[in-house]
Amino acid sequence: MDATSENNLPAVLSVLDRLTEEELAQLNHVVVERLRLMRQIRSHSAMMNYRIGQRVRFTTSAGEIIHGVISRYNRKSVTIISDHRGQWRVAPELIQPE
Repeated sequence: MDATSENNLPAVLSVLDRLTEEELAQLNHVVVERLRLMRQIRSHSAMMNYRIGQRVRFTTSAGEIIHGVISRYNRKSVTIISDHRGQWRVAPELIQPE
C-alpha cells in the first residue's frame, strides 16, 4: 500500500457507514471487479516474461518438480507440456525458466 492509498482509506471507511445495503452491494461488485482486473493484469504481465516453446519448471502442490515446455497462453494461465506427466495449466507466477 502506498502513501496515497493510506490517506484514502480512512475517508472511504467513513463513507461506508452512510451507505444503504443496496449501495454496499454495488460497491462490493465494483471492488470485486477491480480486484479481478488487477489480478489479470499481474498474471498477464508475468505471462509476457515467457514465450511459447520455452522450457520451464514448476512445483506441484504435492512438492513434485515438473519440467516442460510452454505450449500456449490461456487467459489466466499457460499450458505446459511436461516431459513425462502430460499437460498442465499453470499460473505464470508459479513457473520458472530452465
